[in-house]
Amino acid sequence: MKGLLTIMLDELRQKQPLVLVTIVGSTGSTPRGAGSRMVVGAHGCLYGTIGGGISEHLAEEEAKTLIQEKRSQIRTYTLHPSTEADIGAVCGGDVQVHLQYLDPEDAGITSVIETALGCFSAQENLWLVHELGSGPRPACLGLVGAAGPVRWTGSVPHDPKAFLTPQGTQIRQGKTLYFCDPLVRASFVYVFGAGHVAQELVPLLTHVGFRCIVFDDRENLLGPQRFPDAEKTLRGDFAVISSQVGITEEDYVVIVTRSHTCDFQATAFALGTQARYIGIIGSQTKLHLIREKLRAMGFSPELIAAKRVHAPIGLAIKSETPAEIAVSIAGEMILARASSQER
Repeated sequence: MKGLLTIMLDELRQKQPLVLVTIVGSTGSTPRGAGSRMVVGAHGCLYGTIGGGISEHLAEEEAKTLIQEKRSQIRTYTLHPSTEADIGAVCGGDVQVHLQYLDPEDAGITSVIETALGCFSAQENLWLVHELGSGPRPACLGLVGAAGPVRWTGSVPHDPKAFLTPQGTQIRQGKTLYFCDPLVRASFVYVFGAGHVAQELVPLLTHVGFRCIVFDDRENLLGPQRFPDAEKTLRGDFAVISSQVGITEEDYVVIVTRSHTCDFQATAFALGTQARYIGIIGSQTKLHLIREKLRAMGFSPELIAAKRVHAPIGLAIKSETPAEIAVSIAGEMILARASSQER
């Protein structure tokens, strides 16, 4: 999302009109769900996707027309054989799309996007809200935090806190229908260990929307040239991690250190937190030894059970190289994130 907003801001500053295309609802089987976005300029898609295929092509073509006409539109694409609206898709569902015209002369829109980009480094949740309307009226975009509206164009809804939803949702207030979804999540992935797996994992996690902090006791492995995608890097002692790191119930912990001792120390720390996800790299033999040491320290069998600790970390895809292991870890974390949003 950060990349999409960056492209939008650059284009609007160059006085280029845009259409923000957002899936705001779906039923049945569809390639992408609510909250998927792409931004379209006068000559076609600039960034993002709403699932590809014929529906994306039709949305892109319609967006180019809407730029010429300077108006917004809500459209439903039927992704299954239909005598009324057959577009040649066979996914089996329907997808509702909002195509929102963004006028480069509207300073309010630019201000909302600038504010949104500035919030990506904050440790606070932020939601993007837009009014679902059609026609030539000005676009209504807003940002809402836990304390209320952060930036808004047009009239502020009477109940902004109703937009603090776990996933993309349509909400009606009065006569106005809005779509809201999380833009910035306060959660972080704490990667303990800055070796080869971490170096492959951090850019991959960042690309799929996680925010990473890397911790290690070796300063030479923590330079910005090694982890340019990390929110920050921390150098410290694995034996006293709590002096530098505070884990919340929204955070994830990935333990991929260089030694059994460091793995054990990081695991003991993580189990004392409310972390949403804890994963440890290693063989079954090493993990058994770590569990035995944890039991000796007084940790209960329930606390170190498979439901609490993912060990060995990652999906079982027979990964071997650091890059393959990173893919398996990212896949498991995507599943963990999606499962928590469904609750």
